[in-house]
Amino acid sequence: METFWQVNKALASRVVRARNANRRVRSELGGDGGRWRIVDTPGPEVVARAFDLGRTLTDLVLVRRGSTEAWRLDTDRGSYFVKGAWDGLGLQFTPGGVPDQLSAAMAFERRALEAGIAMPEPISPVDPWLDSVARINDRLFRVYRWIDHRPLRPDDDLTDWIGRTMARIHQLEPMVGVGLPDWWRGPVWPRTYWEEWIDEAQHLDRPWSSLARERLAGVLDLSNRIAELCEVAPDPVTTHGDFKTHNLLMTPTGPVLIDWDSVRIDSAALEAGRVAHIFAAGDPAQLTRILTAYTAAGGDISWPGPDLFISVLRHDLQVLYDRVLVSLNRNPPTWWMGDNHAIESSIEQLLNQLPIRVDELRRLALSINSG
Repeated sequence: METFWQVNKALASRVVRARNANRRVRSELGGDGGRWRIVDTPGPEVVARAFDLGRTLTDLVLVRRGSTEAWRLDTDRGSYFVKGAWDGLGLQFTPGGVPDQLSAAMAFERRALEAGIAMPEPISPVDPWLDSVARINDRLFRVYRWIDHRPLRPDDDLTDWIGRTMARIHQLEPMVGVGLPDWWRGPVWPRTYWEEWIDEAQHLDRPWSSLARERLAGVLDLSNRIAELCEVAPDPVTTHGDFKTHNLLMTPTGPVLIDWDSVRIDSAALEAGRVAHIFAAGDPAQLTRILTAYTAAGGDISWPGPDLFISVLRHDLQVLYDRVLVSLNRNPPTWWMGDNHAIESSIEQLLNQLPIRVDELRRLALSINSG
């Protein structure tokens, strides 16, 4: 996957832009389940006026597509990163709608900036729709100064930085009380639902139906463990929520953490386990270094015991659940799922790996806690 702000010239060349008018362009984003649709993409002058960026020198150059679209824009005052969000942004993390998610995200973003976290600073629009967000052509836009950077390389050693930075962020806004928010429970469903889905899959001759029946006990056991932890997790915190390689930029002064729109409440220890697992990429020594840096900076991973990496398994279960409903034609596919063959293969792979993953991550957690 390309770094968030790395220019994708091939894709950019396929998008027609207008300097002085709003022109409708086709978007390949999955805002409506992965299908092509017509959306309004404003011209560069429109964006520049909305954020008082000066006289434009270039068109909007597409640098990212995904759950949001993003462009680079050069003006006589400098270079800028322009981000256009879809209406469904972050609804899974906040009880309310988009304004609630963005309000929470921007408030926490300001707190992180004040605390000295290495991150970009947003530019306020002339006529805010909400804080640092402008509404243009019924889409929501944010702008930041462009950060010169290079893509991450395999030899970049980020372990200590990730552990320290995550601990600092977790200390910014600890929550009162125990328990985890509803988004954690997204893939947790009772036996009757899974049995209904498996019966339907068998009726539709889905290739994974028999395997799903074999793995049902494991799915339900994992679901119960997640549900129990949701009630007792003692360390809920507000957090960035999306620590991944594509949200890190390597700059001349060090790593920078970007994309704060998915701010959410999570368990500090369980997020630390998941993030360490993601960045270690299967290397136990790297994983240990990340978690050692995290605890040295004040983080605590002691309470989950064998469930330290259950957030990884929760994600696996969410992916399985989402694809099962798509396979059964109950939900439309999202753009990142691929075609029908990819979806069916993914379900089979997830079911095959589930008991192995559960066992491996449990043993890994025990080794970390005993080390």
